Amino acid sequence: MSQASAKGNNPELWDRLLAELDDKLQLGLLDRMKRVKAYHFESGILFIELGNAEDEGYFKKGGALQHLELIAQDATGVRELRLREK
Repeated sequence: MSQASAKGNNPELWDRLLAELDDKLQLGLLDRMKRVKAYHFESGILFIELGNAEDEGYFKKGGALQHLELIAQDATGVRELRLREK
């Protein structure tokens, strides 16, 4: 089990998301997802607590969060992705 997998409630789905990011060569998103503090899959929603302020800024501007959400929907079957505030 990877270090990132130990940070949440469903390591298999999380690893599937990371593998999808890798397969699609979304290396910037992959690096940021490897740095998350915690994740939680619940009722079709993926909650992510980001690892640092730089990553938070990255996802709060532009379309990065929507892009990640589309990939997560395809890879894991979630319907929504939400960032948890610190």
